[in-house]
Amino acid sequence: MALVLALFAFLQCMLSVHATLYVVEPRAGATCYGGQECTVTWLDDGATPLLTSYGMAQVGLYTGNQQLVQTIQPLDVSQSLSLTFTPIPEAGPNSDQ
Repeated sequence: MALVLALFAFLQCMLSVHATLYVVEPRAGATCYGGQECTVTWLDDGATPLLTSYGMAQVGLYTGNQQLVQTIQPLDVSQSLSLTFTPIPEAGPNSDQ
């Protein structure tokens, strides 16, 4: 599900001033399905501010049009570089929704 990549809009906004975020998993072309667990893993580029300097972040699944489809539990990005969640089937088949 391409919607997964939109999940990281919150991190991109936080890092847009100095650092770059790299989504490691799922790889390009991978699919996450509604109702099934999906794990997203990311890294920063090593430039400040590092993810370890941030705390809790609000997380959501967004469409390509930046519309919130699913609220996901907040995450302490200073402590974790991955998130496992279950996309809701109503999210739609792709980020063009």
